[in-house]
Formats: sequence, structure tokens, C-alpha cells
Amino acid sequence: MTDLPDAVAAAAHDPLVITLLIFALGGLLTHLLFRKQPLGRAVARVIFLIALTIVLLRAGVVPYEARYLAPTSFQVAVHGTLKIAWWLLAAWFLVGVLRAFVVTEHRPREGKLVQDLLAGVIYLAAVFAIIAYVFDLPIQGLLATSGAIAIILGLALQSTLADVFSGIVLTFSRPYRPGDWISIDGSTDGRVIEMNWRATHVLTVNRDLAIVPNSAIARAKILNASSPSGTHGMTVTIQLDAKTPPGAAGEILERAMLNSRLILATPPSSIIVKSITASSTEFDITFFVEELAQASRAQNELFDLIFRHLAASGVELAATQSQPYSPLQTAASQRAANGPERALNLVEIFATLTAEERQSLAPKLKQRTYDRGETLVDPGMVLHSLFIIGAGVLSVTSVVSEGGIELMRLGPGDHFGEIGLLTGAAATAKISALVPTTVYELTKDDLAPVLEARPPVAQELCRALARRQAAGQLIPSPAIDKTISANRVASWFADRLHRLFDLTSSK
Repeated sequence: MTDLPDAVAAAAHDPLVITLLIFALGGLLTHLLFRKQPLGRAVARVIFLIALTIVLLRAGVVPYEARYLAPTSFQVAVHGTLKIAWWLLAAWFLVGVLRAFVVTEHRPREGKLVQDLLAGVIYLAAVFAIIAYVFDLPIQGLLATSGAIAIILGLALQSTLADVFSGIVLTFSRPYRPGDWISIDGSTDGRVIEMNWRATHVLTVNRDLAIVPNSAIARAKILNASSPSGTHGMTVTIQLDAKTPPGAAGEILERAMLNSRLILATPPSSIIVKSITASSTEFDITFFVEELAQASRAQNELFDLIFRHLAASGVELAATQSQPYSPLQTAASQRAANGPERALNLVEIFATLTAEERQSLAPKLKQRTYDRGETLVDPGMVLHSLFIIGAGVLSVTSVVSEGGIELMRLGPGDHFGEIGLLTGAAATAKISALVPTTVYELTKDDLAPVLEARPPVAQELCRALARRQAAGQLIPSPAIDKTISANRVASWFADRLHRLFDLTSSK
């Protein structure tokens, strides 16, 4: 106890004790003054490291030597604290230099991973240096002990470590990136929204979040639908009645694919005759869409278009074993064997007509045929009839100064000319044939008796036109776009029909 005053006096005159106090105060002030200025904190730390190095060396304290010249235990503790601070600041400085100069511009994610791994090694080396040069402990025994501990931890964390190392491998190999559409073993399909060291987060097509461990992905078969491009291909199978020659049936299927704007022209689609029997011909249809997200919608649209094109051509699907060939079905189809009747059967607005009414209306349709590339409607033309597509594919294009912008494609069962018929407005788009096409014209005089005799047809026509207008499937009409609200389009069509055809309102 008698040596305490002398120890305090000696410590008060030790420059390293004063340095420790100054550094503690300086660190506190730096934290308060540069809390939101990371650059200022970095400059202050560099200054502290340089000043601490000079002070330690002038006092004869070498940070990488495990010896102390201080006379008291308190001063030894102060010297050890300053040496620990020096090693930590030195490690921080090396990590900063590493992050500044070890940069991978073209692969930032991999560069960040390398920086983190090297930073971990630097801080671990600083910890071992502190143990060896500050606490003067043999690191050989510590390494042996830590090795045994590492083995125990490795066994306990085997699955987690497998995920981490698999994440490192996936980060460098990059089989996919955030935003890519992938399929993992055919069981998990969706878009990658996040990748980390442990797992990959996939947003499935059902809008569910699937978190897949990286170790499972490393062992799985990965299909990247977004690489090398976002184009996605798919194949559907169609079986047609064997009475239709495969060549003619293949041409009808090609028109159905051409009718869909979701199906890409490049890469080209293909139709392969897979098999042919006495009762059916089987086709494999391969086509491509811009991305996997459009696959289901494109497939549904293609099936609908195939049905319409087959029905318009009088071609039937193959009968299944559960629904064998029936002469009655063939007789029913023969009754609608001519083109006008088949076209009317596909038109939505005439769905409420009876078969006899459609048969009586069919002879009034005037047939027009157009070759590939021929123009049916030019901008500025006024159409006074309803035109129904019986076969083929039409392209509706908006003509602008930079060229044409395709708005939609029309196929069997679609119609145009209704806006000009109701409003007298000129067409604002160009309509041309992509393949040889048959169109049927139904004039106002021929349509009026149908609407007068069957008011539901007029109502359905108004509702169908309103739906098509809302879906952007009508040639744009300035009269509608500028003056009619979306929820009043059906009423607007009904008013026009009543005034044009002098119909009696019916409830």
C-alpha cells in the first residue's frame, strides 16, 4: 500500500498514460463530431494510427514484441491497451486499403465477397497478433485448441457451412442472377429476387416465396430460362382427325401461331408430325415467347386460336378413347360445312342466335378474298359494314411518321368496321393480310332485320364492343376516347345502335 502513491506519480509522468487518455477523449469526440461523416472518421483514424505509432516507438514500445519496460502493473496495462489499439487500427487501415484497391468492376458481387473474405483474414491475424504480442501467449497451443473447436463446430454446423460454401461457389460461377427465371430440378420455378450466402429466394409463378438452401441448389439441375437471353421455348401437342392431310393441317396450325402476338417470329416456331394413325395425326408445336412469365398466357391463347382456326376450316380434333368416333357428331359438323356458317358460329355477338337463324343469315354474307400483303383498309377510309374474318390472319397497324406500330392481329371469328358503321368515323389504322385471308361483309341493311327481330343480339353487340374497347381490341375511335367514359361505353354503343337502326328499346 505504501507504493501506491509512488505508482500513481510514476503513471502521471508516463507519456503513454497521457496518450491513452488523449486517445480515449479523441475517440469520443470523433464519434460525436463525425457521426454522419464517414470520411471524417476515416481521416481521424488514420491520424490516430500515425500518431500512436510515433508515440509507441519513441517510448520504446514495439507493437510486434512481447516485452514491457514499464515499472508498474498499471503502466503495463496501459501499454498493452495501446498496443491492442494499434493492432486494431492497423487492421482497419489494411482493410480500408483493400476495399479501395481490390475492386472488380465487371463483377461487383464477386469483388465484395473477396473483400469480405480478405478482411476476415486480416482481422483474424490481428487477433492472433494481439494474443501473441500483447498477452504473450503461445499461439501454437491456441491454434491446436481452436482447430479442435473448429472441428466440433464444423460437425455441428455442417448443413449451414455447406450452404455458405455452396453460396460462395454459386456467387463465383453465377449460374443465375437476381431477376432471372429459373427452374430448380423441375420442382421450383420462378424469378430470383435475392441471393445470399445461405439461400436463394425465388418468387414462384404462384406468387409464393421459396427460400431454397444453396447446398440443395449446388446439387440440383438448374434451368435458367433467362440465359443466354430471356427467350423461352415450349412445346404443346395437338391431335387432329386423320381425315385432314398433315400438310393442310400444319398450314392451319401455322396460321394459328401467326395469329398470336405473344409468339416470337425469331427464333422461328416449328411444327412436327409426331405420329399418324388411322384415327388421328399428332403434332408437336414448338414456339418461343419473350420470357417465362408469358408462357402460360401464350399457351392458353394459342389453344384458343387453334380451336378457332380449326373450326373455321372445318377440321376436327381427334376423338379420344373416352369419346370415340360418333356419326351423329360428324353429321352435325357437316350441317355447318360452308365457310359463312362456320364464321358466324365463331362470332361472339351472334352466340344467342339459333342455328336456323345463323343459316338464314349466312347467305347474306358477301365473301372477299385477299392475298398475303394486300391492304384491306387504309387510314381515312369509312367502313359502313361489319366485316367478319372467316379464315386467315389480319394485322392492324397504326401508321406513324417513324413507321408502323402493330396494334393487334385478327383471326377467324374476329370482326372490324363496327366503329365506322355506328359513328361514320374514318378508320385510323391500316389493316392488311399476313396470309391469304377470307373476309365476309355484312351490310347495315342485312344486319338491321337481325337486330330488330332479336334485341338480345343488339345488347350483346354493345357489351362485346365495350369489352373489346376496354381491352384495346378495337381500332381507336376519337369519338369514344375523348367524350365517353369507360363505364358508359356500352350505353353509348346501345344509343348509337338504336338511332342507326331505329330499334325499339327493350328491357
